Amino acid sequence: MSPATTPRASAVPGVRPADDGPSWAPPRPSAPGPAAGPAVAVSALAGGGEGTGSDGRVTAAPPARHRLAPGRRLWSLLPLAGALAAAGLGFHRVFPAGSLTPVLAVAVLVPMALATGLFLGQGRQGRRPPLWPSLVLGAVLWLVTVCATLFRDAAGGLPTGPAVAEVWSALLDSPHAVLTTILPAPTGPDFLVLPHAVVWLASLAATELALRTRAPLLPAVPPVLALGFPLVLGVDGPGSNLPPAAGLVACAALLVLLRSRAPARGAVRMLSTGLPLVAVLALAATLLGPRLPGLSTSEPYDPRQDVRPPTVHPQSTSPLDQVAAWLQHPQTRLFTARTSAAQNWRLAVLDRYDGVKWTSSAELARSGGRVPPQRGADPGRHKRVEQHVTLQNLPGIWLPAADRPTSVEVTGKKGGGGAEDGRQLAVDPASGVLALGKGGATGTRTNRGLSYTAVSQAPVYEAKRLQYAAVPDGTAYTSLPRTDAAGKPVKAVETFSKVAATATAGSSYPYQQAYKLAAYLREHYRFDPKSVPGHAYRNLEFFLTTGKHGTSEQFAAAFAVMARTLGLPTRVAVGFRADGAHRAGPVQVTGQDALAWPEVRFKGIGWVPFYPTPGQESKDGSSVPPAGQPKEREKADRDIAQKPRPSVPPRQRNDAEGREGQGTASDGGLPVWAYPPLGVAVLVVAYCGYALWAPCRTRRRRRGARDPGQRVLGAWQQIVDRLTEVGLPATAAHTATEVAAFGIERIGGRGSEQLPALARLVNEVGYGGRVPDEAAADAAWRHCDAVEEIVTRTVPRRERIRRTLRPRTVIRHSRSGALL
Repeated sequence: MSPATTPRASAVPGVRPADDGPSWAPPRPSAPGPAAGPAVAVSALAGGGEGTGSDGRVTAAPPARHRLAPGRRLWSLLPLAGALAAAGLGFHRVFPAGSLTPVLAVAVLVPMALATGLFLGQGRQGRRPPLWPSLVLGAVLWLVTVCATLFRDAAGGLPTGPAVAEVWSALLDSPHAVLTTILPAPTGPDFLVLPHAVVWLASLAATELALRTRAPLLPAVPPVLALGFPLVLGVDGPGSNLPPAAGLVACAALLVLLRSRAPARGAVRMLSTGLPLVAVLALAATLLGPRLPGLSTSEPYDPRQDVRPPTVHPQSTSPLDQVAAWLQHPQTRLFTARTSAAQNWRLAVLDRYDGVKWTSSAELARSGGRVPPQRGADPGRHKRVEQHVTLQNLPGIWLPAADRPTSVEVTGKKGGGGAEDGRQLAVDPASGVLALGKGGATGTRTNRGLSYTAVSQAPVYEAKRLQYAAVPDGTAYTSLPRTDAAGKPVKAVETFSKVAATATAGSSYPYQQAYKLAAYLREHYRFDPKSVPGHAYRNLEFFLTTGKHGTSEQFAAAFAVMARTLGLPTRVAVGFRADGAHRAGPVQVTGQDALAWPEVRFKGIGWVPFYPTPGQESKDGSSVPPAGQPKEREKADRDIAQKPRPSVPPRQRNDAEGREGQGTASDGGLPVWAYPPLGVAVLVVAYCGYALWAPCRTRRRRRGARDPGQRVLGAWQQIVDRLTEVGLPATAAHTATEVAAFGIERIGGRGSEQLPALARLVNEVGYGGRVPDEAAADAAWRHCDAVEEIVTRTVPRRERIRRTLRPRTVIRHSRSGALL
């Protein structure tokens, strides 16, 4: 026996030396404890039986393949169910939570129970269960479940041919239906079938991956993909995506903890450390996500921009043509209302004028009850107005509501089904008016007996914002027909321009022009409910120059036309006055309450109503209170009228400057002073995260090296790094023998008994050109695991964290990671 092989043979008892020396593989180390018998053989340490090669020397069997215990697979289904529920709750911006929750409960639990039952039942037969029974039964069971729950009214809830065809058609049409509906979408089966199918498929796929694979994070992929559907479909919906996303991240992190390769005895310690970290990360993502710079103001891509909705142009009679008829029959009962505050009811908005009549350009879109806010408008303060309305003899498809409502709920129809009526609710996103039905002949009471509840945020205007407000550019609401069919100028337009110029003489700003124009009409014209109806050019010219009396139809139409000659964007609203509406019990609204008023659009504020109609009949032309004007608005107008005009106009800010000057109170961001400390906090968190991640990256790269020799050297370097935590000086001047001697002295026990042999192998690999086999590399890393476990139990946690966060440690791991 040569001297070179003698120390190796003595270092590993029980291994027969060969002519060229044995294949070294240190035994599986264990924690220090009572002395045991002699060291076991190489083959047993490698996880298999001892084998003898053709050359007569002992080799180690390949290490056992990593297997995830069945119990841990089943336990991992709990966080997986949470991840699926979080993904499904992402649809809360698309559907109301009350109707969505039972759908998600069925779609998450039923396929999970099916896949688990099939896997366990077939696995007991001693063979790997096939996948196809789960896929086939999952599809069949989904069809049966959908027919029995969502589509139970079709064919008695059985999966018959017509029922299956209806389900399939609804599933294919549901994405387009959601994208063309104002969110939240209606809760009918043709809409809810989409989240049911998405979550069901994700639950079945995630369960199969959790039971059939060992990957820690792979089962979380289906929930992540399922969350993508509501993220895209619910861009324009109410609420936030952060809570479902944070819940999904937390459940995915818990899933990784349960399915990781941590030893069984370290599972409790791993969970006790990992669960608080997961909770902190999820909470930080929820609280800080919307506050990060750029996220609170950025608008995600909305696919509705590229989808043509099935808009419906109303075919109902113009309500402005009915004002005179209602005033002629003042006792006609139109509807009853119970409201929390006195506010005029707006029925319809007319924004197009062709010289003959005002019409509406409304494009009605389906809605589940939400009315989107007006884009680019913020009038300031609001007051909440809740109205409970029951229609009586109100003709047409329009539904009255205070100002621009934010939500509406159809509670039912006497003698009919409220749910069916709720699906027909339509909203014009531009004006916010409500409609129900498709219209009919003139005077048709299509919605008689209908009851609904509307909630509005009525604006409370402030004088300082209105006085110097500018009007937006564009001709959409300022155009007038100025030539007749022969191409000649219409003389009536010139008349309107002259009267408007006279009425607004001396005004400096758009609001002053509108205010003076309304006051001029109230002071120089009188209200007469028996006047001849009509608002064509000829009617308005006669009203302004000769008759000088009329209903609110003529006052509102004349104001809107004359204001357009001044360059003010206008439209005409038709509704009802709310005089005496704020009292206990329902209020009866009749024909005598009918009122039309004009509205002017101001930049950054939106549409502001004006009231040119006198509040009562005036025989002598004296000034009378305006009809339908709220008291808050009267105060604002009075402040503007009494305030002296400044010699130098104040600088007007545009919408973007106004929002920036107001900080971030309206868009949910942070004030400017908060960015420096937030930046420091982000840097500190990033440094701590990198300091904790760098050692894990270095260890993973060392252990995952392809060359067995590099893996042996990586295990030795990992041991050296861990021994520095118990006192080994951090220097490169130590020899392998010195490091082994330090380890034996400091940690002792069976955890260090193979350090000398491993040190000799490291020297042979590093300097002697020896090529170890895979078993030797695996055994070296098992010995490294034992040393790391001893050091972990020896050094207090606080000291380990402090050493990890040292800049010197971070730099060393960064260099080690770069060299690998």
